[in-house]
Amino acid sequence: MRTIHVAENAVSIWFSQEEPPPRRQMLRLVRQALKDGGFAPWPETEAECFAAEGEALLIAHPGPTHPHVIFFDDLESLLGAVAACPDAESSLYAAENGYFLAVPPELRHPALYEFGAEASVSADRLAHAKEHGECLLPDRAIAELRRRFAT
Repeated sequence: MRTIHVAENAVSIWFSQEEPPPRRQMLRLVRQALKDGGFAPWPETEAECFAAEGEALLIAHPGPTHPHVIFFDDLESLLGAVAACPDAESSLYAAENGYFLAVPPELRHPALYEFGAEASVSADRLAHAKEHGECLLPDRAIAELRRRFAT
């Protein structure tokens, strides 16, 4: 027997007198519960499952979203892109042969792709870059670049 409770930011599923399914299937159950409850599935999900004596409780909530990262070969390309983009939370990192601009996943402005290229950089790599001084502008980099390089 399953008892499901759904809210916009949490899903709990109690499995009683049945084995809980494998983790991958649990995440599918969470997505389906959100849809059935009239909520959009989360881009990322964090979940924990507690099991004892034929009972299990799955508690899930939205996970952190990972930034979208664009690589720029040079400062001129980077400035061309940020001149056309709306202000957004963003961070600028030094790269071996250019710059990485990390923006929220929902910011998919065409100028980013006109002047730069999508890069496969993990959130762990960005955290490492911050720790090692490779983060040039940690907050609101788009607005800060416009301010510093306005003509």
